[in-house]
Amino acid sequence: MKKLITLLLLAMVIGITTQAQRATLMSTVAGDTIITSSSRDTMSKVITATAGFSALGIQVNATKISGTVSAKAYLYSSLDGVNYSLTDSSAAFANQTTNVVWFTKTTTPYVYYKVAVGDPLGLSTSTQSVKVQIYYVLRRYD
Repeated sequence: MKKLITLLLLAMVIGITTQAQRATLMSTVAGDTIITSSSRDTMSKVITATAGFSALGIQVNATKISGTVSAKAYLYSSLDGVNYSLTDSSAAFANQTTNVVWFTKTTTPYVYYKVAVGDPLGLSTSTQSVKVQIYYVLRRYD
């Protein structure tokens, strides 16, 4: 009986550990659709990376609803959650139905990582409606 209980507890611990390493879809709200016509629109999500993580993977899915897609995805980092600096990571979307871009950080020295999608610089003149979904995973040190 003791062996059975030990085995069940071990299986639960392994299951929880494995689940924590899977990608998480950030919750989607109404403002997560980029809509530009006469004004510029952006959306952003913040990922908090606390101690004990060795790598960060981010996937941004952008699905064209209408118009001509000309948005970009940017990755920013911050220590205080207020002042952000653009990392070396950005990616432009093509004018197609589905765009997927990935960001990978092999170290996570910052506490906050913000993924911003849109045209923050205001350079685009296109009309577009794009649904954005963001997945992320933080990997623990082995």
